[in-house]
Amino acid sequence: MTTLTQIGQHAYSSPETLQNSYDLACHMIAKNIDGDFVECGVAAGAQIMAMSLANIHKQGNRTIWACDSFEGIPMAGEFDEVQVGIGEIKHDKYAPLEERLVSSGITVHSMENVQETFKKYNLPLENTRWVKGWFQHTLPMHADEIKEISILRLDGDLYESTLVCLQHLYPKVVVGGAVIVDDYLLTGCRLAVEHYFDSIKQDMPEMICVDNNMVHYFIKKQYPICFPED
Repeated sequence: MTTLTQIGQHAYSSPETLQNSYDLACHMIAKNIDGDFVECGVAAGAQIMAMSLANIHKQGNRTIWACDSFEGIPMAGEFDEVQVGIGEIKHDKYAPLEERLVSSGITVHSMENVQETFKKYNLPLENTRWVKGWFQHTLPMHADEIKEISILRLDGDLYESTLVCLQHLYPKVVVGGAVIVDDYLLTGCRLAVEHYFDSIKQDMPEMICVDNNMVHYFIKKQYPICFPED
């Protein structure tokens, strides 16, 4: 039987982070908190495999959305202090977004390879939806297909990659659902969260640290669901 330890071989994160994804998925199923599991920034697929494993162990039938460029992390922008996985930003981070939506070469995993890893561990593919492309291009087209979200896992590494996911998907997170920000201690990601909640005129949620390091999450409380102002 597939274990988290096996899946962890494909993770860029700590064992505590992988366990957190699994535990939250189990919790949502056990407590009947409705909504799909969505990850934006799949990389090699460890976190969505942990959610898939939770579906098996808890007899759940949650749809899992795997959203990724499958070309790696794009180029940093104005609010980012580092090019993740590389270090110093050497390109023009003020260049137009479309010019920066190219692969930096970091964490490149093809969709086909991630799907093969699912098969390797006997994890089902039929309840996983694969959304390939840069978030700025794909989320406007696919967000309406997602009705409710109980786990929104953001692993886009950069300000713009985090903010666009919040703008399109956070309103769909149900009360009691979890939002995981994998790179919260990176300046760009933290600012994206802060700027988003400023835009919808809500207080910053209470962030819970997962592993005494980078990853934080919060549980959505009872607020009116609204979209950011234009």
